[in-house]
Amino acid sequence: MSLLEQQNLLARLYTDEQFRRAFLNEPLKIGAENNLNEAEIVELTKVMPDELNFFSESLFVKRLREVEKLLPLTHKVLARSFQTNFREFTNNYNPQSVKKHLEDAIEFCKYLQTKQIETKDAAKFEQAKLEVFGDGKLFKFILLNYNTETFEPKKGFAMWIKIGKRIKHFTF
Repeated sequence: MSLLEQQNLLARLYTDEQFRRAFLNEPLKIGAENNLNEAEIVELTKVMPDELNFFSESLFVKRLREVEKLLPLTHKVLARSFQTNFREFTNNYNPQSVKKHLEDAIEFCKYLQTKQIETKDAAKFEQAKLEVFGDGKLFKFILLNYNTETFEPKKGFAMWIKIGKRIKHFTF
């Protein structure tokens, strides 16, 4: 197995909880299915499960904290369930771009919009904001069902316009 393939496998072990569990339960089978030879499987199994899980959890927490910074409104609205929802999201998604934290935050917002009705507007609002400020969109318009400050039911909209380096934001 090439160095790149080994690195990709290790990254998957650290970031994909289901894959990690499967490998720890059946290292020979999962290793063989992923083109590892016996020596490589033995080498990987020498890494204690606690160490593997500890490092994996530290990567998750770092990823979580970065997304929390990018989504303060959504974090506030979700409160304690933010972490639970983010863990569920990360089990099925790994960012691929250079701007991993931004991609994570935008995709997490999309994910939340498929779930809980009371958090949809917070996620939709922050997704639109990140797409304009960080992802290079020039114009974004969204309809809202809640006031983004009080989260009282109220129909409205938000709009961002980027002209040169200046961004104008309107909420009605």
